[in-house]
Amino acid sequence: MTTNRKVVLAARPEGLPTLDCFSTDEEQLGEPAEGQALVEVQHISIDAWISTTLGTRDGHHGSIPLGSTIPALGVGRVISSAAPELAAGDEVFGPMGSQSHLLAPAAMFQKLDVSQIPARSHLGVLGLTTGMTAYVGMITVGGLRETDTVVVSAAAGATGSVACEIARIAGAQVIGIAGGPDKVRYLEDELGIAAGIDYKNDDIGARLDELAPDGVNLFFDNVGGTILDTVLSRIAPQARVVICGAISQYGHMDDISGPKLYLRLAERNATMRGFTVDYWSEAHEPAREDLTRWLGEGKFHIREHVVEGIERFPEALLMLFSGHIGKLMVAP
Repeated sequence: MTTNRKVVLAARPEGLPTLDCFSTDEEQLGEPAEGQALVEVQHISIDAWISTTLGTRDGHHGSIPLGSTIPALGVGRVISSAAPELAAGDEVFGPMGSQSHLLAPAAMFQKLDVSQIPARSHLGVLGLTTGMTAYVGMITVGGLRETDTVVVSAAAGATGSVACEIARIAGAQVIGIAGGPDKVRYLEDELGIAAGIDYKNDDIGARLDELAPDGVNLFFDNVGGTILDTVLSRIAPQARVVICGAISQYGHMDDISGPKLYLRLAERNATMRGFTVDYWSEAHEPAREDLTRWLGEGKFHIREHVVEGIERFPEALLMLFSGHIGKLMVAP
């Protein structure tokens, strides 16, 4: 028998989750039945969408029952398998959940080639919710061009970091919005973008007027709220606004405030489009090929922040809302 330690939803959050919304439980897992695999989870991806599953509102990712294991994507190593497509020692990606081990149908897992790229890269630069999302939003949906002035909000987070780097690789002028001088230094010194704006201490509008006097051609938005309006008022003719997320709204999903300046879209013949990466399956393979090549060429510099211990999963999740840099993961 294998002992699985898992984090479950103990209470519904009122607004953003707090530590007392979670508890850690244990269970015993047996050997795989036919078609199943037993997996030891190595790294769990911490993503903003997880928080949207904790309330009663049935959104895009659903609402999980009380007592359920918190959903999350992750990578792991197969301990034993009763399925021909997987063998002990294989590295896999899949919906691992916030737990140390998982006994599930082998069809749930994607076998990974880790000969040149570590498995955890499939949560970061190659991750569905990170690099793949940034690529689809920037290139497939946003139509990124070398001549663009690009703005990215929540730019020091995981998806924002990769979005900034993709735009930089394309040759665009990239401006990142993040909170605090440490994040601005990360954007400018480590990611190598043109400029960072500290929304906690800078006047965002004034800085955009200075950095993008001809307007913003492509805005990759992860925040929503007032930042969205600030950029909308400064978009260039035929600009593209891509809505990836709205982390400023996740604490009050039943009372979301939308943009007040959406008429700028009509005035400047611009577009605004929301997306989730799962709707763009036809773009996944070219995205994976480009991201893998750029990663192998050393063009990505995103930080990895790994929190040790499954019991610290709730703490790691809350870091999304209190400030972190780069890709956040938990190692059970």
